[in-house]
Amino acid sequence: MSKNNSKPYKKLTGRPPKEAEDKRSKKVSATFTEAEHTEIKNKAAAAGLTIAELLRVSAFRLTIVERLTEFEREAIREFMHQGKNLNLLTRAALAHGWMSIKRKIENYFAALVPIIEKLKLKNDSLL
Repeated sequence: MSKNNSKPYKKLTGRPPKEAEDKRSKKVSATFTEAEHTEIKNKAAAAGLTIAELLRVSAFRLTIVERLTEFEREAIREFMHQGKNLNLLTRAALAHGWMSIKRKIENYFAALVPIIEKLKLKNDSLL
């Protein structure tokens, strides 16, 4: 049985070649603890993905929220600190008709509105 070399050989199976822009050529390395690696492996298996696919999906399809600035963290701490006092003052001013206190509280809140709006833009679930 001899091969007939007169006919050109054409590969009949296999996947078609990728376009140049679809080929992945850059690698990124990350180091994980044993527990982290096990968790990633289990999540990938549960999703029916490879670890690389899971990491790509996580990197490109999740929304990344910026961290708060030091000013914003301090503002939140101040809100938490002043919250009880403002609540008591507001109740007393409204109950007794203390207009000067009421105006001071309104001015205080008016000054806080821009800070609150800035925080809302960063993270809607924060406030």
